[in-house]
Amino acid sequence: MAPESDVIRAFAGVLENQQAHSQAEGGNSRKSSASTARLFAQLAKEHDPFSLSPYGKKNGTRQWLAESSTWNLLGRLYSLRLQSSSSDNGKEDTVMDGDLGTDMEMDAGTAKDISTVEDTDFTRVQDLMDADSLLSEYVEVRRWLEENAPAFHPVETRKGYLFYTRKSIRDRKTHAGTASQQHEKTDNTVTEADPDAPSRQRKELAYEDAEYEASLLRTLFEYVRRGRVGDAMDLCAESDEPWRAASMKGGLLWRDPSLEPEIEDDMPVNVESGACAVDRKPSHTAGNINRMLWKQTCAALAHDENNEMYERALYAALGGRLDEVLLVCETWEDYLWAYINTMVEAKIDSGISDANSLYTPAQTTSLNHIQSKYPPIRDMTQIFASLTEIDSTVLQKSAQEPFQSVQRSIINNDFASYIDSYARRLRGGEMDDAERDILRFVVHASLYLSELGVELPAEAVETNLQAYIAILSKGHPELVAAYVMHLPTKDQTDSYSLFLYGINDSISVRLDLLRLAKQHGLDTDAICKRTTQLVLDASKTEDSPDVFGDSRESFALAEPVEPITDVESEQIRAIEWVTSSAQLYDHALVGICKLVRWFLLHGRTNAATQLFNSLPDDFVQQDWIKGAESGEVSDPIASHFQEYIHLLSLCDAYAYYATWSEILYKRPVESRVHGSRYQTLWLEWKESITAATDRASQMFRNRILDVDWLGSPLGLGGAAADDMDTSGDDAPLRERMQEIERLRELYIPETVFRLHSILFETRDALPKNLKRSLGLAQLVADESLGIYHQLAKPSLAHPQGRLISFMNLMRRSAFEIMRVQQESQPNKPPLIMDPAIISSGAV
Repeated sequence: MAPESDVIRAFAGVLENQQAHSQAEGGNSRKSSASTARLFAQLAKEHDPFSLSPYGKKNGTRQWLAESSTWNLLGRLYSLRLQSSSSDNGKEDTVMDGDLGTDMEMDAGTAKDISTVEDTDFTRVQDLMDADSLLSEYVEVRRWLEENAPAFHPVETRKGYLFYTRKSIRDRKTHAGTASQQHEKTDNTVTEADPDAPSRQRKELAYEDAEYEASLLRTLFEYVRRGRVGDAMDLCAESDEPWRAASMKGGLLWRDPSLEPEIEDDMPVNVESGACAVDRKPSHTAGNINRMLWKQTCAALAHDENNEMYERALYAALGGRLDEVLLVCETWEDYLWAYINTMVEAKIDSGISDANSLYTPAQTTSLNHIQSKYPPIRDMTQIFASLTEIDSTVLQKSAQEPFQSVQRSIINNDFASYIDSYARRLRGGEMDDAERDILRFVVHASLYLSELGVELPAEAVETNLQAYIAILSKGHPELVAAYVMHLPTKDQTDSYSLFLYGINDSISVRLDLLRLAKQHGLDTDAICKRTTQLVLDASKTEDSPDVFGDSRESFALAEPVEPITDVESEQIRAIEWVTSSAQLYDHALVGICKLVRWFLLHGRTNAATQLFNSLPDDFVQQDWIKGAESGEVSDPIASHFQEYIHLLSLCDAYAYYATWSEILYKRPVESRVHGSRYQTLWLEWKESITAATDRASQMFRNRILDVDWLGSPLGLGGAAADDMDTSGDDAPLRERMQEIERLRELYIPETVFRLHSILFETRDALPKNLKRSLGLAQLVADESLGIYHQLAKPSLAHPQGRLISFMNLMRRSAFEIMRVQQESQPNKPPLIMDPAIISSGAV
């Protein structure tokens, strides 16, 4: 017995094995699925009903047995239906391809008469079963009800027929003529010990014998109810009642080996109760030529109200009579068996009686007055309608069992309508917990039948399967791919991507889930792309600030050491999906550039830097580098790689700016350190700040300002972004151009200001930097770079642009140069204005 989680995995394993066998056999799904239903039935049967399960502890045992029984029914009937379909096709081919010459030598009517006359009851029933597929199904349903009936405790065998009754009779004879005669007058015990004595004398058996006979008859009925007529007859013989065994044997179909065709192999027998699983051609005549007379006799026994209830039910069941069997039915399955047994026996009797025969059975006219109060049973629809009309608390309660509804649909060959209705109620939230719990069965049954080639409503199958996938995603993520592969190809990517969207485990776990998807034939490249898009779209909610609207006024740069948010972490991890395979690097490049632009537009340089640091070591491809070196940017990938370089350069420069700032603020203060110690610290700091300043200034100049950052190297010149179509193919390009234009507005001025800070603040350690800070005016004025355009653009934060602020910085550098020169030449007049006033922006 296994817990529920093990059963879920086991069901998935059976499903995968079925798929593997089908593929190995070239798509022969019918052959590969032959044993699948039996395996599912066994898994459900072996489940531990006391473990946590969808059926709960109270009804666990009954529901698991019901599921196992339903799987058994499903496998039986659909295998039979597929065999019948194949057989019908084979017959059509035989008729079309066969040689008709022999048939033309014989009159068709004569051939029919001869074949009919030579038939026995046994062969007639076999032919009837072959011709009537519905009758074969009814017989199979009856066998299913018999084999899946619950276990019972049979009565023990007892030697010595009516031991206590015979002892009582002997005692009477011994005490004849004594004082016990008065007792004999009041004693209601039979005086003869033969089977008919109770009904003939209208007296009873001895108490002990009556009790045993009642138990024996109950056991005999239970055996017949389970299709074990042979066991019932054996029990009769072992209990010294061979006459009763003989009375039960009259239902065997008449056979004559001289009239039956030779059969090389053993032939399964699907008809009379009590037959062995495999029938061999008898060496002499067998069975009952007067089977109808025997059945009328059974009906008379059953109709006699003086007989014990289970004796009446026993012979009613053997004779195919409904009335008395219903008196002892306890469960829905019992009632259903009683009706189907009656219908099957009636159809077989009709098939036998309508045929001609070499032998004429005895007439039953004298017994025809014993009629059933129930109308003849035509089909399963009538049976199920009749069951609903029976006033029984048991039937009313069982009608609410979900598996009973499934079984009805399978028997009626209407499972397609059932799953369609199930899916509709599932979508509408109209389903109770009990019916929702059988989702696993509904899904696996649908997949099983689909593999067999049974047509089912695709939308309903998909709805149910998606619901089951949602359950697996929460507790068994490793199994999701095995079920997503059964969705329509167009839906597989969205379904698995939505599943991965909810996975927050480590990258190793997520890559394992991708490998499982690939093993099951899913398009992992498309899945990675879609998953990344889902995460990024979800992170850009309506609450996100509009970088092209009012939020521009509150734009602020994050510090490099500032931790990133949970949303940013999810966005960065989303990129891991498209960097999981080198085949997706081109796509990843575009996505990375877009996400970095998003981060930078919100001032999140720390998040952008972390994104770059998370990329695989082999991410940058040689083809990209060659394209960048050649200057070819007409290709979208080449353009995005140039953008990638520029964005990475900005992040590197701003990250190093923080390092430079830390070194700058470590400048030794003379008031705190005196003498030679101060000189030593100053020289050490000067060496550090010199190296840091040179590197920082080179990064800002060589990688940003001097290269027309996000400008012409990207090859996006041409129509203005505002003039491009926002709904067609131009929409992504227009959005990209708008974002790049906004980034230039934000970061080119900021870079200029930071570079000025680098140069100006290190003027004491590196005096040449003071003049270099003033030289930035030439860089800004360079028409080829167009930096002054970005400084002059107005914004909500800077309505007049930032060009005036830049000019103030230039004045400050100029005055500082003049101040230094004045200090070196004491006789020069003082400056007109203090540089501190200039730097404050008051001018």
